[in-house]
Amino acid sequence: MGERSGASPHSGVFDVADSGITSDQSLIEPFDRDLWLDRLARHVGFGRLSRRLPGDIPPSYLFAVILVGSIVPTINAYAYLAGDPVVYVQNPLFVLQPLAIVGGVFGARALRRRYHRVAQEMNLEERAEDPEPLLNVVPSWLPWVLFAAALLQIAARVWALGGFGAIYRDGGLTMVVGWGILNPLWSVLAVQFVAVYIGIEIVAPWRLYKSDIGVDFLDPEGLGGLRPIGELVKHAYYYMVAGLIAFALVVYGPVVSAASWGPTATTSVVFTVIWLGTVATVAFAVFVLHQFMREEKRRELHRLDQLFRETVDNPWDIKRYDVDDEKRDSVEKLQQRIETVSATREYPATFSIWSQLLISIVLPKAVQLALAAI
Repeated sequence: MGERSGASPHSGVFDVADSGITSDQSLIEPFDRDLWLDRLARHVGFGRLSRRLPGDIPPSYLFAVILVGSIVPTINAYAYLAGDPVVYVQNPLFVLQPLAIVGGVFGARALRRRYHRVAQEMNLEERAEDPEPLLNVVPSWLPWVLFAAALLQIAARVWALGGFGAIYRDGGLTMVVGWGILNPLWSVLAVQFVAVYIGIEIVAPWRLYKSDIGVDFLDPEGLGGLRPIGELVKHAYYYMVAGLIAFALVVYGPVVSAASWGPTATTSVVFTVIWLGTVATVAFAVFVLHQFMREEKRRELHRLDQLFRETVDNPWDIKRYDVDDEKRDSVEKLQQRIETVSATREYPATFSIWSQLLISIVLPKAVQLALAAI
């Protein structure tokens, strides 16, 4: 650690123009990796379509937009002509479902791109002995596990409804196609977002906690250099909040006809379980980041305190402790470093952060309860 004077390690006059340092924006490399859904989309021809279109459009975007944009109108037009129930007539707010699914595909890449930026802002590649686990926080197996779980959930729901025969008798061919084909396809799209979300809220904080990068106590913001990942944790949860509110509007929104489309007690239980699950993820991320900073801060303070006491005379007696003249400069540097480390706040460190998290946690459940009471 270099010599610094004054109360702050960043005090003094600093001329950026003379330093040769370029803008932070120009130092950030663009994110151009394929996500899980991009790789799947390439296998079914959307990679070729992406290359032929102007601009750098990810195959997953094309896959989601074309799939939803073609299937939803087609299946509902058939249902209308065949006299089967049309969900968008029964509940107009059901249109939020395909919009949310497509939005999730775009949101997944936006979050993954932002994490790529966070990794560069925190210099993870240079600071970690093995940076790869910190740079790639979405394990390749995770989307497949989530997709398998989604298929099992769909199969269990079909079984609970009495099988495809009972579904056909109650809702016609449209409902059979919905449960047997559309829901698995929607799961493919939704899995991409959930995988990235879990990577940011659970995998990234845990791997950071287990890594060797430590805390940046020279961070001028006094947050140990963890503001980028802390802000991303909040940002990712905001996406989930938007999805939960859309879910509540779809389920509890105005039903124009056919009371069977209304919410049930099971619906409320499912919503509450999903809501509690998302709360658990953001709580885990905040707790792990807090523990990481807390432990690193106390470890560094203990190390500096030991050095200080080894340097001064009578280190355990405030009345008699003394510093030799030749050691005074070293002691002053140690004291400055101790002050710098002590001034580092542990995430989440401000009322603003806490209030934003609490509001975003309460909001989906409040919307659900308000809609259910109408």
